[in-house]
Amino acid sequence: MLFGFLAATIAIRSASADNGHGIASRRVTIERDHYGVPHIFAETSKALFYGYGYAVAEDRLYQMEMVRRSVLGTVSEVLGPTFLKQDEAARQTLNTASIRAQLRRLPRSDLDVFEGYAEGYNARVKRVLDGGDTLIPKQFLDGGFLPGTWTAFDVAMIWVGTLPNRYSGGSSEIANLQLLTRLKQAKGPVVGAQLFEQLRWLEDMDAPTTVPRVRAAPGFRQPQPQPRRTEARAHLGRYASAIGFPASLE
Repeated sequence: MLFGFLAATIAIRSASADNGHGIASRRVTIERDHYGVPHIFAETSKALFYGYGYAVAEDRLYQMEMVRRSVLGTVSEVLGPTFLKQDEAARQTLNTASIRAQLRRLPRSDLDVFEGYAEGYNARVKRVLDGGDTLIPKQFLDGGFLPGTWTAFDVAMIWVGTLPNRYSGGSSEIANLQLLTRLKQAKGPVVGAQLFEQLRWLEDMDAPTTVPRVRAAPGFRQPQPQPRRTEARAHLGRYASAIGFPASLE
């Protein structure tokens, strides 16, 4: 694995995969590069998402189990009554009957995405459970429960259910707009925008990367180098009192 690709070819053998759409005999290949990143090769969309679900379950089985329970409101079943209020809120947030109805109305090409992902995920769960304690992530053993299997509905709920949590009230867009507005008011539109770009950079040049930084491909704008944290903090400390913001915005 350290010297190239580790390939695993997975046959799609689940009963639900053989649904008359000609993919039951197809194969999925998951190749992991020397960074451990999965690259999935398949002949159909459903097979591709089968591999996607399998790879995610390999890497994030406990996380995905808890995300699923979070959006379905079943965390307290495994972590105790402390999470009852969270579960109640989750069950009141979404109209699950509507989501099930929308899934039934999807064209086959779209439904294949959800079903393929669930089947691939379940294939990995089965392999983990068949392997006893050797493949089960430690968090399951510590918590005294096992990962569950998924359906297309679970896959849909993961994405629909996380949208309100991640993007409705938890984003930084409003705070960024307020910062930009106050910077422009204090230093003018040009300097204010420059300071904003230094404080809220698109790329953190101090962040460690596994992929070397390369020039942009032809036809794409080369990103401008962003100031390092120390430079940005110096600018922030210089102008924070003038605009009424604290010196540290992290």
